Order: sequence, then C-alpha cells, then structure tokens
Amino acid sequence: MPFRAALELFPSQAALEAGEQRLRAAPQDVHGQLFVAWALRQRDMPRALVLAEALEAHAATLAEPERRGLRLRLQLLRAEAALLYAQLEQFEPLLAAIRAEALALGDLGAQADAAWLAQGLAALRGDFAGEQRELLAAAAAAEQAGDTLRLLIFRAELGRSAAFQDNLKSEQDWGPLLPAELAGLPPAARAAVADFRGVLAALRADYEACIASFGAAFEAALESGQLRRAIALASNLGFNYGNMADYETALSWLQRGLELARAAGWPSLVGGCLMHVGEVLRHLGQLDAAREALQEAQQVLRPLPHGRNQAVRLNVLARIELESGRYAEALAAYEEMAALPSAAAADLRVIAGIGRARALLGLGRVAEAATGIQQTLSRARAQFNRNYEIEALWAQADIALALDPHGPAALGWYEQALAQAATLPAYRPQAALLEAASAAQAAQGRFERAYALAHEASANRQRHFSEEATRRMTGLRAQHQMERARVEHEHLRRNHELLLHLSSISQEITTELQAERIFEALERLVHTMLDAQSVAIYTLDEAAGQLVCSFGMESGQAFVDPPIALDSPNSYCARALRERREFVLGAGEPADPHSEVLGTRAMLSMMFVPLRLSERMLGVMTVQSVRAAAYGEREQLILRMLCSYGAIALENARAYQRLGALQQQLMAQEKLAALGAMVAGVAHELNTPIGNSLLVASTVLAATHALAERVEQPQPMRRAELQAYLQQAGEGLAVIERSMQGAGALVSSFKQVAVDRSAEQRRRFRVAEVCEQCAQTLGVALRQAGVGLQLQLETAPQLDAYPGALGQVLVILMSNALTHAFAGRSGGTLTLELHALAGERISLSVADDGVGMSEAVRRRVFEPFFTTRFGQGGSGLGLSIAHNIVESLLGGHLSVSSAPGQGSRFTMELPLRAP
Repeated sequence: MPFRAALELFPSQAALEAGEQRLRAAPQDVHGQLFVAWALRQRDMPRALVLAEALEAHAATLAEPERRGLRLRLQLLRAEAALLYAQLEQFEPLLAAIRAEALALGDLGAQADAAWLAQGLAALRGDFAGEQRELLAAAAAAEQAGDTLRLLIFRAELGRSAAFQDNLKSEQDWGPLLPAELAGLPPAARAAVADFRGVLAALRADYEACIASFGAAFEAALESGQLRRAIALASNLGFNYGNMADYETALSWLQRGLELARAAGWPSLVGGCLMHVGEVLRHLGQLDAAREALQEAQQVLRPLPHGRNQAVRLNVLARIELESGRYAEALAAYEEMAALPSAAAADLRVIAGIGRARALLGLGRVAEAATGIQQTLSRARAQFNRNYEIEALWAQADIALALDPHGPAALGWYEQALAQAATLPAYRPQAALLEAASAAQAAQGRFERAYALAHEASANRQRHFSEEATRRMTGLRAQHQMERARVEHEHLRRNHELLLHLSSISQEITTELQAERIFEALERLVHTMLDAQSVAIYTLDEAAGQLVCSFGMESGQAFVDPPIALDSPNSYCARALRERREFVLGAGEPADPHSEVLGTRAMLSMMFVPLRLSERMLGVMTVQSVRAAAYGEREQLILRMLCSYGAIALENARAYQRLGALQQQLMAQEKLAALGAMVAGVAHELNTPIGNSLLVASTVLAATHALAERVEQPQPMRRAELQAYLQQAGEGLAVIERSMQGAGALVSSFKQVAVDRSAEQRRRFRVAEVCEQCAQTLGVALRQAGVGLQLQLETAPQLDAYPGALGQVLVILMSNALTHAFAGRSGGTLTLELHALAGERISLSVADDGVGMSEAVRRRVFEPFFTTRFGQGGSGLGLSIAHNIVESLLGGHLSVSSAPGQGSRFTMELPLRAP
C-alpha cells in the first residue's frame, strides 16, 4: 500500500518546499497532496485540515487498499488536530477507530503514530505510566517496520519522559541508545535528542548545558515543523534563563513561545508559556503581575485540568503566596497540586513536599511539617537532585529549630545542607541559609563556626550583584553561542535549500522531450537565478567534428554563431569541451577579444560549462553578463547543476526520438497484424456461405440437367416429377439467397470497418452495431479457441465519435483475452457489456473468466512494450494503443480490474460526444 509508512513523522522544511513545488506542477496528485497536508499539520494546521477535506473527495477514486490507507492517514491528521486543540471528547473515539483500522490493515507506521498520539494525551493528563506504555508501543511498531527515524525519536522521548521520574536512571537507560553527536541527524531526530539532553541538564541544575541543548532543539524543531515541541522549548528556555537570573532574555523567550502558541491556538502550550511567565515575574518581585499570568493560564488550561502544566502552575502560585506570607493560601494550592495525577512525577512531588512543609511551618503546624519533610527528603535523595536535597534539608532544619529552639537537631540539618552545597561545583549557598546556620551554631556556643558562617553570608550578600552580573554574562554567552550556531546553521540550510531547489526544478528540464523546449527551459531558469544578458548552448556534431550553436539569446534577441571547430584556439566553448573543464572569466582572467560572437555586445563576465553525461560530452553552455565579477562560487554551482540536468534532458530527448521511431514502426506492424487477422477471419466467414451456395447450385444444376434429359424422352413427363424438381430447385435457390445475403452483410460490415479505420471517420453510430461487427470479425478465432461470446448490450444513446477507433479497441481487448486469459485452458467465456451512465456517458466492458492477473501485472498492463509473453509474439503495444485511443481520441477512460484466478474486466467510460 503506497500510503503505509511512506511519510516521515516530521518532514523538514526543505522537503515541504519541494513537495509544494511538485504539487503546483501536479495539483491532482493524491500522494503529493497527502504529503503536503501531513508536513503542514503543525506548521499550519488549518490549511492541513482543508487539504485533508479535499483529499476525502479523491479517496473514492482509489482502489480499496489505497483508499483505506489514505483515509487512515487523514484520520491520524485529524486526531492530532483534536489533541492539540484540546478537543479530547473527539480525540479519544477517533484514536480508538484509528488503532482498530491500523491493526486490520497491518499498517505498522500508522500503529506507531497512533501510539505517539496516545502518549501525547497521557502526557497532558500527567499519566506517566500511560505515557511510557504508549511510547514503548510506538517504538516497538517503528522497530518492527524498520523505521529507524521514528524509532530514534520515540526513544529520545522515552528518555525525556523517564527523566522526570529518575533523571540518573533515564540517562543510564536511554543515553546509550541515542547518537552521541547531533551533527548529521535529520532535523526531527536532532530536536528530540537535544530536547532529552536539555531536560537531563535542567534537572541537574546545569543551566548552561541545558540552554545550549534546548536552543539547538528549538532550531531543529522549527526546521522539522514540530511547532508543538518548539513552543515548549521556548517556554523551557525562558524558565531556565530565569533560573540564571537573566530575566530579560527569559521574558524574551517566553514572549516568543507565547506568540507562537497563541497563533496556533493550542491551549496546553499557551498555558505552559503563561505559567513560566508567572515564575519569572515572581523572581522579579512583580507578584501581582505573576498572579495575573497564572490566572490566565488557569483559564486556558481549563480543558486539561489534570496535566503537568496545571501542577506547575499551582506550584508557582503557591510560591508566590509563601513569599507574600499567605501560608493558608499557599497550603491550599499545594494540596490541590498534590491531588493531581501529574503531581505523582518525582520532581513535582519533591517540589510540592518542600513547599507544603514551609506552608505548614508558617501556619504553626510544626509536627505535620516535620512528618512531611522527612518523606520529601527521602524522595529528593532518590532523585539525585542536589538542589532539591539542599532545599529539603534547609526546610528540615527550620522545622527542627521550631520544634526545639535550643536543641542541637537543627544544627545538624543545617550542616548537612551546607555539606551537600559544598559538593556542587560553583554552587554558593543562599545568604539566608548561611545566616540561619550561623544562628544555630551560636545557640550551641560554637561562636567561631557561627562567625565564619556569618562572614560567608555577608560576603555572599556583597557578591550578590556581581554574581547576578556573572549569571547574566553566562546567559549572554550561551545566547551568543546559540546565535552563532544559528547563523552557521542558517548558512548551511540556505546552501542545502539551494541544492534542493535546483533538484526540484530539474523536473522542469528533464521532463521535456524536445530539444527546443529544453533550451528554452534552461534559458528561463538562468534568468531567474543568475545575472545573465546572454545565454548560448552549443551541441556537439561528432560526425563533423564541430560545435553547433543550437540556441543563442542576448537581451531577448536570438543570435546564431557559426559552427566552431573543436580544435579552435580562440573559442572558450571548444576549450571547455576539449579540456572537460569550466571557465569563469571576469574576476581574474580577462576574456580573449577573438572569442566574441559577431554582432553581440562585449561582456565583462562569462561562464563556460560542459554539457556532460558521465564521460560523454554533449556540448557546452555559456552565460555572460555586462557586470564585472558577476559570477562567484554560488553562481558556478547553479550553472553546473543546470548543465547536468540539461545534459540528462538532451540525452532523454534523443532516446525518446529513437524510441518514437521504433514505436511507430511497431504500431504499424501491430495494425498490419490486426488487419491480417481481420481479413483472415472475414475470408473464413465468407467461405461458409459461398461454399454452401456452390454446393446447392451444383445440386440444382444437376437436377436441371436431369429434367432436360427427361423432357427429351418420348414418354410423357408426369406431374409428380415436375413438382419434385420445382420443390428441389426452390429450396436450393432459397439456401443460395440466404447464404448470399449473409455474405453480403459480412462484406458491408467489413467495408464499413475498413472505411472507418482507414479514414478515422467521425459519425453518429450505435455502439451495439460496432460490438456485433467485432464479434463477427473474431468469430472464427473465438470458435477455434473454444471461447463463447455473450453480448449484453443495453439500448444506449448513439455516440458521436469514431466507430473505427472504438472497433479497434474492442478487437485489441478481445484478442488480448484470447491470447492471455485462456492460456493453458480449454475454453471459457468472453462477455461484452454495454450500459448507459448518468452525465451523458456510457460504460462498455470486455470481461473474461480466465486466469486473471497479479497486482504487479495489473499496474503495468497499459505500459508500452510491457508484455508477459516476451519472445512469444507479444509486442506489449496492444493495450497501450487501446489506452491511448480511449483516453485521447475518444475522450474517455479505460481501466482494468483483475485478480489471479478470477478473470479480468477492461472497462471503458466514454462520453456520448468525443472531443
């Protein structure tokens, strides 16, 4: 099935542009429409859905397997739209239907993509187990299908999802299965792998590595049309820039993500950006503005009440309330957060546990806070996240101090927090933590240690502004690295796009099969891509040993250059051909004045490039400009590629010319063979009535001679003898009359067919008459093959067309059945059926109950020179001729349906009036 696994999960921008260009050239190409719709589904979802609706109309014209495959892909596209627009009541039944159909068709690609969509729903709901289960199913289907790109993306997503539960284990499990280097990966895979590494770095608080990875992932996501991932990455970049205190860059990224999300209209992504905006505003102390952002996020996320974004939103809201001293409100937010399924993720449970303990402590519920913080501390240690562990130890120490202000317990927790801080590279404890630990040391009489901690806290406060500046510089450096990487990538992308563009326009050149049209296409493309006032193409005349100017155009005026000898010392064209190399003049090497064509302008820049096909030289192409130094490396690359395609096209044109001559010869032979068969059939049909007439005539003549002799005898003739003779003569003459009438009808029919075919005469006629004439023509061949013929000819309106051409098609189809359908069988049945259709059309079919055809043969049956009886008298042109006559001369459509062992049916749908 052509639609199975034929579509990349996320095609690149370059692939989409090439697909759009192909679609403009062939707007009715169903596969091209599907590719563009699929590639646009996140780039421009409304347009993708419009294309999907248009494709539904085409589905009815396809065979059953292809129709189901196409509709399955369209359903996947609609399901993704429902998921992104948070229309979950539509998404879930649609996904169930997709999975059932994909299973029934055995379409592993569709099964993988359906599981990919299912994990998206699980992620929105915060169902970690469901997310992992669906991703594993997607990866298994992709692996079974041999789709390495999908498998790589799914594995990266598995690692990313698992990291939120246990980032160390995720890196150990999934890191080795992913490429170590991003370079060389397709954009879709590059985005997924870089996203996974960014999440790992973020969970380890390695913000510089995190931002670098997320930045690379963002660019690759945009290039591969993963707008959903790109928006999430922009939001995560803003969040992590905020952690580095580079709030200006953070808000810039969040604004970018928010604009993309609002334009797309996808609730979960708009909400995700808004909650991170609230977090950055909290860092900046703008608590009221932060609350407003979170309230908007709550409204947008209303269709997704249980997802991770809701949990993160509640955490940010609760932290705002803690900083405002509103402990009851903070506790309520954390309690609401804990009730969400998504809050079961390990990192969120730790964050919520620390915040809840501080809220309880603020409310004076110290015992509850102590119980909760112990569980949270165990979870933080299991996560191997030192930042979380330090925060939990600090909260534990504050709670212990509240339980026993003069006891040593608090001091131990503070020291553990500071010890963990010392294990983190480049990490400095917050001044508030150092001051709290200093007070605990002093309470226990450890004044020297207390003084050292107080001094460190003071130094940290003094370094606050310089630290913030350093963080800003780190952020700027990371941003600079991202920008430099983006510029380099943009340069490579543009070169890649140029090559893809040249590759796509090659179809415009290589599909032409006439040299003049090839030259015109090359000249037109040169003017669209290069600065050129003059274009000339010289082709090689090997017999004469010279180059002939086959095409010359300067400023819109044609010119002709006399033939150039291959050994000419002054001609750059001859040199380019002889030396098999390119010449670029105007930058360093001035042009030889003797090389100019008489009657043309002097040019300051010139390029001469051979038209070369492998080792064969076909000619030379030159473009020239009045501007100095007009041609550099890029222009040379363009002309080189155009010349490569031009050489291929010229060789194709020559081959097509030779093929055309051969095809005409074979078609003439085919027509002569068909005429010979027809004449033989008519001769055999005439033999029967003529033979019968001769036999009867000789019998009557003998009876007449006997009567004459009887009259000469002397005995009188009896009445009975005369009556017997008259009866015999009458019956014989009746037989002769009937036989001659049949022969006359056959001759008239043959004359009409001959006239129609020889003159391609157009007239109004009854189709049933043509069918009956063809049946008479092939009657002998049918009887010799033991094949019966059934005519099921409805009364249909007359056709205004070419009866000879229609008769030729019917003879070809019936002869083809005799040759192929009943091979190895002792007979069968041919059926000619005629039906009137709506819309002033008729249907005429030739069906047999023979051996049938395989799918591979059926797809190629109308190709010229394709035959299953090569070397056994079959030319492979009969059905091709029939197809051409029906499609072009008669203005109809010829199709075939067949299966092994079930016979074949060729059906013509014809208009009542031919073009």
